[in-house]
Amino acid sequence: MNRKLLLSFCLLFVVGLSGCAGLKPSLKASPTLANALGVADIPLKELKKQYADKDSRFMEVDDLQIHYRDVGEGPTIVLLHGIMSSLHTWEGWIEELRKNYRVIALDLPGYGLTGGPEDADDFDEDYVYIRFSKFIRQLELTRFSLAGNSFGGYLSARYAAEHPEQVEKLILIDPVGYPQEHTPGVFDLATMPVVGTLANYVQPPILVTRNVAQVYGDPKRISQDNLYRYVHMSQRPGARKIYVRTMRIMKEAAAEQRNLPFADIRSPTLLMWGEADRWVPIKLAERWRGDIRNIKFISYPGVGHVPMEEIAYQTVQDAIVFLSDLQQAPTRSEPSIEELESILQGDGGFEPMEGI
Repeated sequence: MNRKLLLSFCLLFVVGLSGCAGLKPSLKASPTLANALGVADIPLKELKKQYADKDSRFMEVDDLQIHYRDVGEGPTIVLLHGIMSSLHTWEGWIEELRKNYRVIALDLPGYGLTGGPEDADDFDEDYVYIRFSKFIRQLELTRFSLAGNSFGGYLSARYAAEHPEQVEKLILIDPVGYPQEHTPGVFDLATMPVVGTLANYVQPPILVTRNVAQVYGDPKRISQDNLYRYVHMSQRPGARKIYVRTMRIMKEAAAEQRNLPFADIRSPTLLMWGEADRWVPIKLAERWRGDIRNIKFISYPGVGHVPMEEIAYQTVQDAIVFLSDLQQAPTRSEPSIEELESILQGDGGFEPMEGI
């Protein structure tokens, strides 16, 4: 038997030990059996046909063709997605914001239709940050607001700290950045000597569908389009190695005590967090609130790691209030320390949160 197929069956068996709820959608999302087994790519040309649209543009930045959208008129806001995602995670926000804002959303280096370097070992935080910074310069943006989720939130915060004269307002959604005790199980797999190496070549889409279910507070909110997108983008040529590299970087960063520049942020900041985030625990919100001087905080009960995707309309309305300087109350007031402790202890219908 072909070695890759054998490895695929082994990985499927391991995943199956913990349940197979994600198997059916992962198979339906796969164009061929080889894709369903996680050993085949979807050609970039085919992905562009499906996921680039009339608003899509491509900009050459160093070794990449960065895919982005630039729509609407008014004050500018730039949107940054998280790891192993794409600009499409912002669809609900884009449709609302473009009515009164110039909205720029991009597939970050490494992901989506942008993709990453030929040698995955060249991919790291600085690789992404440097090319994002060049993207901003090439667009000749001098003053804009910035919103980011997860790793995109970290990049947004770093950029705001280093370029306070450029960032008018900052929105952080379940951002990574501070050390945390636990990381997602899939990150552990990626750092295992044998499995991590094999995952560079074999990644059954059931792993993707299970991860998507984990980042939502309520998996019933996952649309078929979003689920299929995550699967398809994971099969972009070169994506497997970049994804493995990403997970290793994230796991190392979560365990590392390093000097973070967030206390240098001067932009008014809105921090949004899903209370049911299994990947980045809500208790880390206190670190952000302690370091950033001018910060507002909104949490969302029953929502996971990607609130802007899971409850797009509610979160974008809160963002619009913040961006517009309206004095009305947000959809949920800032929780007190006592409320946060209640969330972490499992009150309110949720399991106790012990980390991501």
